[in-house]
Amino acid sequence: MPAKTPGAVTTRLVTAVHDRDLEAVLALYEEDATLVVYPGMLGKGKTAIRTFYEGIFRLEGDIQHGAEAFTEAGDLTLYTAKWTIVGPMPPHLPLNRTNYHAALLRKQPAGNWLIAIDNPWGPDPPPRSEERTL
Repeated sequence: MPAKTPGAVTTRLVTAVHDRDLEAVLALYEEDATLVVYPGMLGKGKTAIRTFYEGIFRLEGDIQHGAEAFTEAGDLTLYTAKWTIVGPMPPHLPLNRTNYHAALLRKQPAGNWLIAIDNPWGPDPPPRSEERTL
């Protein structure tokens, strides 16, 4: 069933991540969506998004989502939220346990909403010279 509101998309995303349901996660993204895989590294399209979430699902910790907000402007909605990793984290990942998520959702011609741009790593962008695309 298509997500008819931005809130339905994000609720399904949180549930799918918690359930480690990769196909449900991918269904919430536009085909050519852009994802900040890691600060300074962009992924384009569902293949990159799949690879990212496969890595997330290998983490032993659980991801808990906190306060969220929606800023709507016609067929676009900016979603912001806070999330925290609870449990063990691999030592090679220099991540904060708590981060801020920002995503741009777009209303599709059929009336459903999908994620067009997703940045789960927070508001601080990397320097342009370090940005890479997968």
